[in-house]
Amino acid sequence: MRSLTAILLLLTCFLMSCSESPAPPAQTDATTQPPQPAAVPVETAPSASSASSEVPLPELPVITFGGGDAAMTSKASTKNGGAAAAIASGPETIIARLKELQVLLGTWRGITQKEYGGSKNVDETEWVWDFQTDPQQPALVMESEKSPFYRQAHLTYLPANENYRLTLQGVNGEKLVCEGRFLSEISDVQGDDGKPQRTYKLELTEVGTNPEGLLRLVFNQQNNNRYLLEVYRQRGADDRFFRIDTVSTQREGTSLALIDEGYGEKTCIISGGLGTMTVSHKGQTYYVCCTGCKAAFEDDPERWIARAEEQKKN
Repeated sequence: MRSLTAILLLLTCFLMSCSESPAPPAQTDATTQPPQPAAVPVETAPSASSASSEVPLPELPVITFGGGDAAMTSKASTKNGGAAAAIASGPETIIARLKELQVLLGTWRGITQKEYGGSKNVDETEWVWDFQTDPQQPALVMESEKSPFYRQAHLTYLPANENYRLTLQGVNGEKLVCEGRFLSEISDVQGDDGKPQRTYKLELTEVGTNPEGLLRLVFNQQNNNRYLLEVYRQRGADDRFFRIDTVSTQREGTSLALIDEGYGEKTCIISGGLGTMTVSHKGQTYYVCCTGCKAAFEDDPERWIARAEEQKKN
């Protein structure tokens, strides 16, 4: 009996030790599936919904030159201190671009190179500012009594295509529109009098068709007191332009818009040029440079006084 009890105790101890042993490794026979690798993320193209939520890149503006069909894409322009927008617009932009040409202001005496009726044509014209015909489209204007090419001229700037536009009333009352840009950019060179002398070439070609051939005018500024008006016509099967006349133009009297700065109290309240006449408002006297600025001031003095005060702050 004792021997049987001892045998049972030994068997119980054996079984308990087996239960505490580590489990044997799993069998890997043909019916057992191998372990699967961890999932790897796969990059996919964004869905239509996610793509549409992205902020689109800004489109570059399309600028059409010369009123024709040809167009080009341009980045934002900052020429002459312009804003970040590709093309600034509004009267102040036009005034700023025309001020580059206000050396034209004043009275001029022109003599043609070609003879008309047996003698050279002698004409006297006066360029002035025009802020009244179209307040949103300021211009430099002049009238002529004896020019063989026109009776009136209206020069402005078009921010939309960055062209200058010259509108002419012909000798027979017809209307001609010319557009263009600088052939030679504006340059200021110190003259013998110690003051900067302005030079440039501005080419303007008639827009549209003309059975007589398109007209082309080139303002060839020699210095502050002299410019040549070169007149061309389109001729021949190859549509070349030939010069038909040159009007040598000399300033009469004092320059109204010398290029140097610092006119003090005689600064034109509108153009910034040299004031040659005075206007008054509420007991205060101001200077203007030409009859055009005088008329604009008298039409709306509060506007120009406020504008001048704002410019002083800047």
